[in-house]
Amino acid sequence: MYRFRYPAMTRPLVSDWSQFRVAVRNQIAGYVQTSRFWIVFAIILAIGGGLSIAFVIKGGVFVHGAFGATATAYIAGLLGFVSFLAIVTGALFGGDAISTDFGTKSGFFTLALPVKRRVLLGGRFAAALLVSLLLLSIFYAFALFGGIYFYSAGTIPWFNLGLSYLLTLLLLFGILAFAFCLSSVSKSPVIGLVVTILVLLVVFTIIDGVLVRLVASEYLLWSILFAAAAIPAAVEYGLATGSPAVWQSTVIMVLYTVGFLAIALLLYDRQEA
Repeated sequence: MYRFRYPAMTRPLVSDWSQFRVAVRNQIAGYVQTSRFWIVFAIILAIGGGLSIAFVIKGGVFVHGAFGATATAYIAGLLGFVSFLAIVTGALFGGDAISTDFGTKSGFFTLALPVKRRVLLGGRFAAALLVSLLLLSIFYAFALFGGIYFYSAGTIPWFNLGLSYLLTLLLLFGILAFAFCLSSVSKSPVIGLVVTILVLLVVFTIIDGVLVRLVASEYLLWSILFAAAAIPAAVEYGLATGSPAVWQSTVIMVLYTVGFLAIALLLYDRQEA
């Protein structure tokens, strides 16, 4: 006698792409709901907005006397703060991105989920990059506003400004990769965050200064801070920027991104919760 069998109920597999998007969305929501997003936002408002207001109060005559007859030097001057803002942003959004899974109780639940670690890391990195780029874009908007307000849109070096923006994007890639790498070797989220800021702002700056005094600037090609100097310089000189050249900065930032992100992924995969 034939006995009817109900088909087995199976849950559809969730793709890596779907899990990646969930990781990005959750990470961005976590940034916005915590104070770190608003801390960086406040810093950008204080520097970008504060300088803009100060220059408006001083008037166009003062700005023209200080920066010249075109907007190029004005925008380049403000973008000199980009490396500092990128370091703070990268540290706050990437310094504890991995260490939270091993230094907090929530990590035990996160790592127990049926999600590949490389998907989790990729989603967190993408979220940190998107939020960081959004915040630095606001700073670029302040610089652009001042350039148009005190000069005119016709004096804006649009190509050079776009080149500078692309270098900023690469800088964020490199700094976040470095922060994720440091986070992967730290068991404490706070330590990972603090160490990232100290290494990039203090240690790198000291080493760069010693090398410049004792040897030559060519030996700074290892430093991502040296590469970041091309960001404001690109506004003034474009592709003709030298020491570092645009291609040198690009290579340094790409090497930082690929190298440190690969190390972070390797360490994250092998660590035990």
